[in-house]
Amino acid sequence: MHLPFVAGRLRLAVAASAVLSLAVGLLVTPGPAVASGSTSNCTTYSVPVALTEGGPEDQSIVGDLCLPKVGTPKTVQLLVHGGTYGRTYWDFPYQPYLYSYRQYANAAGYATFSVDSVGVGDSSKPHSSQITMAATAKALHDVITKLRAGSIGPVAFPKVIWVGHSMGSVTGWQGIATHGGVDAFIATGAVRPLSASATNLILADVIPAAQDPKFAPLNLDSGYLAINPPARQAAFYYQPMVDPQVLTVDTANRQTLTVGPQVAVMEMLTAPVQGSASVDITVPVLSVIGEKDHMYCATDALDCTDYAAVRQAEAPYYANASDFDLIIVPETGHNLNLHYTAPFTFLSMLAWAATHVAP
Repeated sequence: MHLPFVAGRLRLAVAASAVLSLAVGLLVTPGPAVASGSTSNCTTYSVPVALTEGGPEDQSIVGDLCLPKVGTPKTVQLLVHGGTYGRTYWDFPYQPYLYSYRQYANAAGYATFSVDSVGVGDSSKPHSSQITMAATAKALHDVITKLRAGSIGPVAFPKVIWVGHSMGSVTGWQGIATHGGVDAFIATGAVRPLSASATNLILADVIPAAQDPKFAPLNLDSGYLAINPPARQAAFYYQPMVDPQVLTVDTANRQTLTVGPQVAVMEMLTAPVQGSASVDITVPVLSVIGEKDHMYCATDALDCTDYAAVRQAEAPYYANASDFDLIIVPETGHNLNLHYTAPFTFLSMLAWAATHVAP
């Protein structure tokens, strides 16, 4: 199945109607329950993880496990954020009926576990030299193993879908290729090639996290980084399709990133097909990008108005996937979850998921 490119401007009334139909069809340490929508129950867990094969589980990943209020799901979606984000990207606190993918997924019958990666948010913050792409992938594999074993919450999940955004998708390339453990992969905000011009603009505004007033009190080492909020907004949004209050809330919830994974992301986004980790992924894959994503849709990268050309460029990187589909969301920038088009994006992702790995 190949989901067609949706041309022209999105009609949100159609998406809203589909949302209503979807909703109708519906050793770890637990923390206090977090706010939840009417269709789910959520609990925060701190999960011990290791950063190396055979190493001690001396780090922790904090995440929110959310279960539909009706039924017992067999599938959990592991929600992995991108750089300068944490788990709130998937469960946005402002107007969640529009911007919370977590709530949509729970309404569709899926369990979700949205995480802060090691070094981010509420998760442990070791010295930045310990946080590499391989270490991040290993830690998330530990989470997947515990989700399957029933060590996180009350359900042992037979099936897992990795859902990533940007760096979270790139981490999925390495994590799934190296460790397996998932039944499907939804990669949002990460295709090849990367626009060099857009990347250089972002890198020019990367600063040590200690220079950001939000992170200065944390006394993080110099390998922890931040991006100046104005540059972050310019890179990640297509402004005509964004609620200004979303930008305010997003800036308030910004997070750090670290040198090691950031360097690895740049290398993996520019690697040739033959050297790409994603070639070793064998499960079904859905790739989702915004038509106005400055990171990839640029004169020195892709013409994202040409669906066939983008698909032709990206498909070889998933040559061994059992199925590959692509969605290009019109009038949308890098942060797919935080544009007015978010309901369409969410419903498209969940419709694909349901045809490949049912709740």
